Amino acid sequence: MKILHSKIMGIGPPILVLHGLFGNGDNWISITKIIKNYQIHLLDIRNHGYSFFSKKMNLDILSKDLLKYIMYYKLCKPILLGHSIGGRIVMNFSIKYPHIPRKIIIVDISPKSYIKNDQRHLISILKKINFNIIRTRKELDSFLKKKISDINIRLFFSKCTGKNKNGKFYFRFYLPGIEKNYASLIHQNIENGCYDGPSLFLRGEYSNYIFDRDWIHIKKIFPKAEILTIPKSKHWIHIENPKDFYKKINIFLQKN
Repeated sequence: MKILHSKIMGIGPPILVLHGLFGNGDNWISITKIIKNYQIHLLDIRNHGYSFFSKKMNLDILSKDLLKYIMYYKLCKPILLGHSIGGRIVMNFSIKYPHIPRKIIIVDISPKSYIKNDQRHLISILKKINFNIIRTRKELDSFLKKKISDINIRLFFSKCTGKNKNGKFYFRFYLPGIEKNYASLIHQNIENGCYDGPSLFLRGEYSNYIFDRDWIHIKKIFPKAEILTIPKSKHWIHIENPKDFYKKINIFLQKN
């Protein structure tokens, strides 16, 4: 049985953290320094980080990966936190297995279909990167700068690289598997279920992933959802405004 790779830190009730598309668990290392008295699991989802690669990848498959992980480590009532695609996995998982999560935290994503937020242009850019020619992160940034103006996105992709034994860079995600299954991850509504447990939805003030009109859809599936806006932040809330982000999470964790 294939089990997702993770880094496990701390002692206490388990919190499982699921990163966004192209990322890995290391993107969330800051949470282990701020959220105390919990056992934090930083997971790499399928086709990302040090987890296994596969051509099959949709929300149901990713939810089963998460279920296998919870069963393998014999975790009781874990708290689930997911950002972006990780949040969509957590939402899908919680309505399929509503008895398992103690609480869920969804970061800047909703259950709706994201056709207008299509990021397949990033996939086409990444496919053109040749690490036989690009040998340093500076050279990678120079290449990406011609196509991507946002320095934070370029830094994100730089942090998603690794080096093999020969010193050659590579991306720590399986791009063919992501590209093949992108539509099933983004373009489908999450529906046909309900999670009645405590739910916290956090959105960035300047993000375009959750709008006021989405609240009705969220409340229908997650009736106990609390929806809060984190000021001075876009999609990467935990990086752009960590102070307010973790303050809201700590308050939510302390509630019964």
